[in-house]
Amino acid sequence: MDIVEKLTIWTNEYLASHLFLVGIEQKVGSRKISVFVDGDNGVSIDECRLLSKHLSGHLDEMEYGDEPYILEVSSPGAENPLKLFRQYTKHVGRELKVTLNQNTELLGRLESIEGEVITLHLKDKKKDYKAKETILKEINFSDIKESVVQLSFK
Repeated sequence: MDIVEKLTIWTNEYLASHLFLVGIEQKVGSRKISVFVDGDNGVSIDECRLLSKHLSGHLDEMEYGDEPYILEVSSPGAENPLKLFRQYTKHVGRELKVTLNQNTELLGRLESIEGEVITLHLKDKKKDYKAKETILKEINFSDIKESVVQLSFK
């Protein structure tokens, strides 16, 4: 079992039910290990700190590696694509740029989630979301290649 698999097990055993593991990254040849966690209502710095302490304890116990490692525990960040369907719930009402498996790009406000389907209110290029005709698009999660939350500073 490699270190990423062990960290996955330790993280999933530790996290409270409102938190979840998004991913673990370790680039080949790098001593840096990045653990990304999220929550149904976000994840706090303190929750990341406590998980980091927990994982560091396990790594130290197994005497991981001959050289010091860098362990980073954080949320995935707003600029990173949504990876898990569970991440969509907290973004209802926000604008997403969705790339489908066929490389079609859609821009719209996430209106709802039902089962494994998201509904986007597509943005009109000229009238924004105030167009007379509302266009709603239902998208199966399996058809999504990538979704990125569009940050607005209005």
